[in-house]
Amino acid sequence: MASRRMFSLQVIDTDKFIEMSISARLLYYELGMRADDDGFVSSPLKIIRSVGCSTDDLKLLIAKGYVLSFDNGIIVIRHWKMNNYIQTDRYKKTIYQEEAQTLTLTDNVYNANTDCIQPVYIGKDRLGEDRLGKDNISSSTSVDRQPPFDYQSVIDCFNSTCVSLPKVQKLTNKRRKAIRNAAEMLDDMTFADLFQKVEQSDFLTGRSGKWSCGFDWIMKPANLTKIIEGNYQNQTKSIPDNTDYSKGW
Repeated sequence: MASRRMFSLQVIDTDKFIEMSISARLLYYELGMRADDDGFVSSPLKIIRSVGCSTDDLKLLIAKGYVLSFDNGIIVIRHWKMNNYIQTDRYKKTIYQEEAQTLTLTDNVYNANTDCIQPVYIGKDRLGEDRLGKDNISSSTSVDRQPPFDYQSVIDCFNSTCVSLPKVQKLTNKRRKAIRNAAEMLDDMTFADLFQKVEQSDFLTGRSGKWSCGFDWIMKPANLTKIIEGNYQNQTKSIPDNTDYSKGW
């Protein structure tokens, strides 16, 4: 993977770009620095937190047409090919081929079928003219949309909490789908609460026997339900009272 990233003045030296907030522009630069060699970023929310920006900045970049977002949380920088030219011997093809296949490249700008793009919401408000000031946003980019789900934070939480279990090494599309489904089942419980339950269970961690569970097993709906309901909590053992009461106190 190439270690250098560039930004074209044709993209960033325009009124459209400069009129955005400083934090949105900063986020664009950070996403560009951390993207893979095809412009894909797997954990945009992690980057947002690390640089002190907000999800509103990402929504603004999406609405302005600088970023495309997929329903699994991955994003791609639309003008990546305008910004960067990577030599063949340094280029590493993106691992997000399923997403890449939905894109077309016109004049070095990525475009995608709107059916593949994730909706983006700003609380209860629509991201439109009231929020963006002078710029008019077309119906294809101003529709209600939901921010990308931070799948990587769930993986990080599992790895740091369930220290008795094998760590998750790769965030796959199958795991993203499982995490999304699990989030809907948890209701008021957080993933941190869930993984605490798992780590505290002698049965699930293998402390009471040879078998232990793993991340993929936990994410299965039937198993998840049992964990939530406390089926794998450690059983409290009663301590026998051996006091000889025949001798009095």
